Amino acid sequence: MRVISLGSGSSGNALLIEAGPNGRTRLLVDAGLPCRTLINRLHLAGVSPAQILAVLLTHEHNDHTLALPTLLKRYDPLVISDPATLATLADNSRQESHATTGSQTDAERSLSLCLREKRPARLLGEHGACGKRMTTLLPLRRTLALPAGNSCLLGDIEIFSFPVPHDAAAPCGYLLSAGGCRVCVVVDSGSVTPIMLEAMRQADLLVLEANHDRERLLRGPYTYALKMRILSPTGHLSNEQAAQAILQTWRTNGLRWIWLAHLSQVNNTPQLALRSVQRHLVEAGAALQQVHLATLPRTMGPAWDSTRLWHDEYWWCYETLTER
Repeated sequence: MRVISLGSGSSGNALLIEAGPNGRTRLLVDAGLPCRTLINRLHLAGVSPAQILAVLLTHEHNDHTLALPTLLKRYDPLVISDPATLATLADNSRQESHATTGSQTDAERSLSLCLREKRPARLLGEHGACGKRMTTLLPLRRTLALPAGNSCLLGDIEIFSFPVPHDAAAPCGYLLSAGGCRVCVVVDSGSVTPIMLEAMRQADLLVLEANHDRERLLRGPYTYALKMRILSPTGHLSNEQAAQAILQTWRTNGLRWIWLAHLSQVNNTPQLALRSVQRHLVEAGAALQQVHLATLPRTMGPAWDSTRLWHDEYWWCYETLTER
């Protein structure tokens, strides 16, 4: 398997997953970047957008779906998600169609414009006016409903979907398996559940949210309501919560890679997230030699290639692709 972060953070998220001979099965987990940016980064990874077999959606918020309308129009990939997520996106599309054909109040016209432009209404900070981003409107044509807790085989990749606590229709994480390797993706969750821990425990590469530093969030510029939303059990994981989840799924018999993802631009920094997680691991007596920790940037990030894991230097180094 090859995994490349195309962008991570409250402003947009996308992962490229490849498996099989010559990477013949190519998937995206989320497509929350501007489409031009996403396509440029795919080309940097040596992939044409037309080669993307499917897009797996963790949930419907805009920072995970922004590029989908253009991708669907130009390339028509399969869209895979929980039925409730697909229904929410389809319902939004129908509402927008009705709103643009019927009579509208000024408020409705304003909201319709925000939706057509795929931007949040009254955007405040990174999380929208009410703490959520507006969902992107999608002309959904080819979909595969994958209820959380179920699995399917797509090409060379087995996909297991599991529920996560977040304020969306039916948010989920994914455990992706191919060629004896497993990648687990948990990028938006306010708390950690037993089913999440079971999936995380199996991962060779764990992509885990470390959204904020709690004290920095509480002292920061966000409104009280937005702070409480982020700190709620259906909000976002803090650095400390991420560290505790790692400890609860610690491996004593092998190495693993962990990418700290979805870092807030306001309430966290890569250095702070890395130091905080490492400190909690050391205080708990964990051997840092057994894990390779890295933070994912908002720009194009690291590449993880299971075929290179037996090359000594690559055990502790990750490849960074530079965006032009």
